[in-house]
Amino acid sequence: MYLGKKIYHSRALPSMKLIVLSITAILFLNLMFQTYSDPHFMQYEDKSLSALFRFHTIYPQEIVIFLLTIFIPALYYGFIRGIKFYEKGVIFNRGLPFFNTVILYKDIEKYEIIHPKYLVSITERSSGDDHLFGVEKIDRVIAIFDQSGIKGEFESANVADHKAKKKLILIIVLFGILAALVQHFGVIRFLFR
Repeated sequence: MYLGKKIYHSRALPSMKLIVLSITAILFLNLMFQTYSDPHFMQYEDKSLSALFRFHTIYPQEIVIFLLTIFIPALYYGFIRGIKFYEKGVIFNRGLPFFNTVILYKDIEKYEIIHPKYLVSITERSSGDDHLFGVEKIDRVIAIFDQSGIKGEFESANVADHKAKKKLILIIVLFGILAALVQHFGVIRFLFR
């Protein structure tokens, strides 16, 4: 389906990027500090930073697990994934690229501004489904919808949707804590030895 020229691409909000980067950095530092207690690393006489990286080239399991489960998802969800607005419709990236959802502007009944700076909800005409998403520049999105002839409500009565960002932050933080505990107790080290 041809949607025309891309007009706008909104990625994760800056506050979410900062949270994702912070948790990724903390987990990476945790992994590096946990290496000092590894029995194989304790046999090294040299405990410098270069010895630390050499150790992880010999025993790459924990770095590979970190890259696959933390770094690549953080990079994807924080900086690549997003919502793309085209001339004829919008594409929601719901996770992996093959989960994309395409909604044509003619199929959108209305939009609502849930939060005046970053949250918008649209309602599909045929199914009545609501799609809630965050954007970096809400004025740009409103202009796109207005040019497409979509009716909008600027004050939403749906107060429960204000908690969507808080829930997402909580999920990210809890996943970070779980990953830190897995690293701290050496679960990966135990599985591969």
